[in-house]
Amino acid sequence: MVNPPTQRFAAAWRHPDSDRDWLRAGFYVDIARLLERGGFDVMFMPDALAVPEDALGDVTTTLASGGKGAVTLDPITVLSAVAGATTRIGLGATVSTSFLPPYAIARTLASLDHLSGGRVAWNIVTSTTDAEARNMGVERIAPKSQRYARADRVVTQVLQLMESWAPTALVQDAREGVFADQLRVARTPGPREQGAAPGPLSLPRSPQGHPVLMQAGASPRGMEFAAKWAELVFVSADGLEGNRAVRSELRERARLAGRDPDELRVCAAIQPIAGSTKIDATSRRASLLAHIDEASAVRSLVRLMHADPAAVRLQDPAVDFLAEHRGATGSDGFEDMLAAVCRREAFTVRDLALRQSFDQLTPSPTGSGASIAEELCEWQDAGAADGFVVTPAILPGSLEDFVEHVVPELRLRGRLPAEGAPPSASTLRERLAAKISPRGEDQPFEPQVMD
Repeated sequence: MVNPPTQRFAAAWRHPDSDRDWLRAGFYVDIARLLERGGFDVMFMPDALAVPEDALGDVTTTLASGGKGAVTLDPITVLSAVAGATTRIGLGATVSTSFLPPYAIARTLASLDHLSGGRVAWNIVTSTTDAEARNMGVERIAPKSQRYARADRVVTQVLQLMESWAPTALVQDAREGVFADQLRVARTPGPREQGAAPGPLSLPRSPQGHPVLMQAGASPRGMEFAAKWAELVFVSADGLEGNRAVRSELRERARLAGRDPDELRVCAAIQPIAGSTKIDATSRRASLLAHIDEASAVRSLVRLMHADPAAVRLQDPAVDFLAEHRGATGSDGFEDMLAAVCRREAFTVRDLALRQSFDQLTPSPTGSGASIAEELCEWQDAGAADGFVVTPAILPGSLEDFVEHVVPELRLRGRLPAEGAPPSASTLRERLAAKISPRGEDQPFEPQVMD
């Protein structure tokens, strides 16, 4: 996951080893090439449509501290630059379903899928805050049930638009004077009363048909949505057992939705701190921790949970603090994870603030490349994850450490292809070994796009 200048590690922009040139296209191109060399499948860019506010609607804390979301580049724009400078890395773009019309989403994603040769993944989000809604011309964010109901309609309509051209519709027969076979280009079947675009899309079908579908919802409604649509799901749960429980539930929900559970790949979020030895990695971790300012960490936690700064008592149990401010983040799954870790670790509010500023309570394996590789293999073998979302503490250094120390160990264990191995397939979906239901051109569209 690439989200500079601040990722999960809140002090990233303050660390001397962080590259501050993140407004330059070459910054992202260099990272993408590093990821390609390291055997990564996707360069994923999250997104938000507003600078995070506190309970009074003020952005001062976020901007002054350089908090997560203080700066957010448009993922499509960045990944378009990356597409022309790389050949294999998947391009994971976050696009919200709550504000843009399906036609705009379909055309943008299909364009990038064409230009990249079939490497696009769509991270489907519904947005969560009133600040985002206001920036997009809406008074407040819709309730979760309405947002997911809209997301179901939007994804359905986006896929319908992307399938409005049959694979053989673009003819370009100069001799016969036929550019496209109009019998193989169709309007969408969606009901007009739901605002569905009639189409057809002003683009032929892209190399993948449609982007790989990604999602990160951890609430019951979010998991229901993922079970219906997602090919990749991001999970941030409490350790190995927590991730295994979430993965098991997602697979069961997919089965009940009529899908093969193996078509849904669950990826656990981690923030690894890798070094040449355990001592080296421990030293790197200490350097990161030394750049976290307690007062700034507390202010950021107060902002995140929309708390009253004057009422916060740092020695109080963190679980009580979280319970008092339930729903502030707009993400039930994230808040469930925070509460689980705080309960298990008996965190105070101060402990939570410091840990939240370090890694947002994400598992942070620290050690030599061999030890981290062993831990990741353990998670995979235990059924806790099919893959991992690697969140670097600082860029590009943390990714460079991972590629230098962990990736060779994963290759030795047969978990990654050998360095320099040719791509196993041309498109991202094929490389992820996902399966697309082979429908004939006359068969009706079905929401379950995976067989």
